[in-house]
Amino acid sequence: MTQQQSSPLLEALSCLSVAHGSRNCFTAEISRDWTTQLAVLGGFLNALMLSATQKYLELEFGPGRYPHPIHTFVQFLNMVPAGSVVITCHTLRTSSRQCVVRVELSRNTESQSPTTVAIIAYGDLSKEKGISQDTKPVITTLPNRHTECVPIDDPVVDATPVTRKLHWIAPNANGLWGHRLGGHYREVWLSLRDGSKMSSVFHLAVMTDMPLQPPATHELGFYTRYALSTLCLSVEFKKIPHPDTRWVMTRSHSNKVSNGRYDVNVQILDESGELLALSNHVVYIVPLRPPPKPKTSKM
Repeated sequence: MTQQQSSPLLEALSCLSVAHGSRNCFTAEISRDWTTQLAVLGGFLNALMLSATQKYLELEFGPGRYPHPIHTFVQFLNMVPAGSVVITCHTLRTSSRQCVVRVELSRNTESQSPTTVAIIAYGDLSKEKGISQDTKPVITTLPNRHTECVPIDDPVVDATPVTRKLHWIAPNANGLWGHRLGGHYREVWLSLRDGSKMSSVFHLAVMTDMPLQPPATHELGFYTRYALSTLCLSVEFKKIPHPDTRWVMTRSHSNKVSNGRYDVNVQILDESGELLALSNHVVYIVPLRPPPKPKTSKM
């Protein structure tokens, strides 16, 4: 019998524990494994808040009542470094189909002011029914991972703990990774280097916020001069990944990059082209401070 590959992401999310005497307050310890240039990846914070909401709903309504996230909106108020955090959940609305929860994440300090606030809707994807229409996309073909793509060898993919977790495979168009379609469209295949599977909605939450978005890949050496700071993001979950999913395609597009702020729309697709999740972000481009000049000794 083959032993199932463990998932470092799911193991990291399992660190959530219920605060003593509470049904809606959780604590967790975030390791540096989930950080980028400046702080914890926003997508990981989203996944952690989704996981806390799931635990909260199971305590409040029992397992299976609202098993799947439908949509999440996340507002980032302050950067979150690795370390202890506290997550609180409050029900805003319940119905036979959905439960909407307000979620706040704060650092485990004396002030405990929220650093991240989310509105999360949970439901049951397996019970959704109603009108369906064929919405065939304009771009129908995915780049062949074996014949049309090569590994991204830019040092940026190994520059942070969270980007080092992934294989990055993309078309190379004139030195701009993933820009097969031109403009500010970008396509990148992602898989986990440890060989674990992307089998959950929590993986989708993390993948929607991975770096190398269109503005960054539109200029050579971008990450040597700038960092990215996400103001807010929203994710709609369309389908739970197949349990054996190892590769996903992230197709992203920016409509306008202006005065240090840009939008990005992200699609997560499986290898068959099935849409798994949609995401929208507002992001600021932050110039990096130049390193201090070495002091010269006086003669």
